Amino acid sequence: MNKNILVSLIKSSSGEETCDLVLKNAQIADVFSGEILQRNIAVKDGFIVGYGDQYTGRKEIDLKNAYVVPGLIDAHIHIESTLATPKEFSRAATKHGITTVVMDPHEIGNVMGTSGLDYMLEASENLPLDFMMMLPSCVPATAFETSGAILHAEDLKPYYGKNRVAGLAEVMDLSSVKNTSDDMMNKLLDAQASNKTLDGHGSGLSPAGNNIYRTAGISTDHECTTIEEAKDRLEKGFYIHIREGSVAKNFDALIPLVNKSSCRRFTFCTDDIYISDLNEKGSIDDMVRRAILYGLDPIDAIRMATINPSECYGFKTKGAVAPGYEADFLIVDSLDDFVISKVFKNGNLIWENGEQKFSYKEDKREEVTNTIKLPDLTREDLMITSNSGKLNVIEVFPNSLLTRRRVVNHEKNTPYIISPDEDLAKLMVIERHGNHGNFGIGLVKGFRMKKGAVATTIAHDSHNLVVMGTDDQDMLVAINRIKEIGGGIVVVSEEKIISELRLDIAGLMSSAPLEEITDALSNLEKASDEVFERVDFNPFLTLSFLTLPVIPEIKITDQGLYDAKNSRFIGIDETDSPGDR
Repeated sequence: MNKNILVSLIKSSSGEETCDLVLKNAQIADVFSGEILQRNIAVKDGFIVGYGDQYTGRKEIDLKNAYVVPGLIDAHIHIESTLATPKEFSRAATKHGITTVVMDPHEIGNVMGTSGLDYMLEASENLPLDFMMMLPSCVPATAFETSGAILHAEDLKPYYGKNRVAGLAEVMDLSSVKNTSDDMMNKLLDAQASNKTLDGHGSGLSPAGNNIYRTAGISTDHECTTIEEAKDRLEKGFYIHIREGSVAKNFDALIPLVNKSSCRRFTFCTDDIYISDLNEKGSIDDMVRRAILYGLDPIDAIRMATINPSECYGFKTKGAVAPGYEADFLIVDSLDDFVISKVFKNGNLIWENGEQKFSYKEDKREEVTNTIKLPDLTREDLMITSNSGKLNVIEVFPNSLLTRRRVVNHEKNTPYIISPDEDLAKLMVIERHGNHGNFGIGLVKGFRMKKGAVATTIAHDSHNLVVMGTDDQDMLVAINRIKEIGGGIVVVSEEKIISELRLDIAGLMSSAPLEEITDALSNLEKASDEVFERVDFNPFLTLSFLTLPVIPEIKITDQGLYDAKNSRFIGIDETDSPGDR
């Protein structure tokens, strides 16, 4: 803020200058007192400058006792996981009252390094939503997968001078923290020196691990899945981001821990959500509604989506409808129903009753394409055999990132052939960044796949190519199609492409408009009915997380099967400890 703007704000606040906007007869959801305030609200130059009857505005709106709520904040999201650009994401998010997101460009950072971070900052400028960036702390997430880039502390440090950088993103490498590796220590210290927030990723962390994280200055976690996990973090002063995305859904498990005494340490986030789910169902607004329906005081539920994440990340002028705060707010007729009728950003109406009011400019930026560099594979590469008479299997759970290790019997030294009635499919991860073209191969249970193949370049966190199928030739067709379209999601049946979504930006996002992406996702969902039996979870996103070795119990990367519980790779036919089960 410069001096001229500050002078204008003060003069408008004192009544010497006319305001840009005055909202009359408003009921303010006050996140500070917990009360409903009957006030007129004055806005100038994108900020709220006062309450009272003394203000006049160039534009005045009689709200007729409708409620004014602070703009909603998603406390942790990977924009790349929506499959859309920041521009198209903003079109879906703003109609649901989201005016700020805390984004972690971890996905594109793993593919492109600092070029990916630069792209996300540039692509999120001049939009009706503030994209606050956390700097990816673990690129690659571990040494157990091959990423397209490596980000060291010296690569991240210059970004702390940028005004939309809010801190260090989810630290998921407990080993590096515990063992005080130089690079990790520098990352933590650089963030602290800049007075920024340090995010955690505590999937499976013990109470002792949480002690280490808090001692290191890490203050948030979005990986809680049980009351016990959340309670330990709450007692140690973490902010707990209650996550409800397209795959990981933890709201129902964690909301019972929220009460009058604890609510100020909880926020809402999506982490990973498809743009179609956000567009059609909402996200943070839906969690507010569900929290109110659960029995929380509406103001407490609103706090979790507004002032709590603002204070967590040091956003001093966000999260409240009060003088000195940004004029980001939404209008609802009832706090109990929480149905949004209008959304304002910086005092400007950007959405009203189903209609976008913001004028989007044509995007002339050059996109980041041609990032798919795959080796040539044959059917022999997909062959699975066993020397032990046993094969390890990854078992998935609906709407969870957690998996379990299973073991099946198989005749020694003979190729494994998929039988649909066993609920098993082949699984392969192929390095796609042009480093060495290595691949890991395994079996997966729980998808109820009956035929065909699915391939995608969304494969957390290094985003290599992951392909799953019951037919080797279909798997090869899917792999080759991914090469041709430059990344994306492909469904194959009987050697024919039955549905696809091209993700031409780093193999992660589509440059297409929101409507085209949602149509393509709808077609993928229909195609999934052809290759999967009835499943009550998103098979594409679930597949994308089978490659994430920091989440228990067993995962697969381009380097092979990884036992996350015991921090080691295992052979597909290995049967030693931990025991068969």
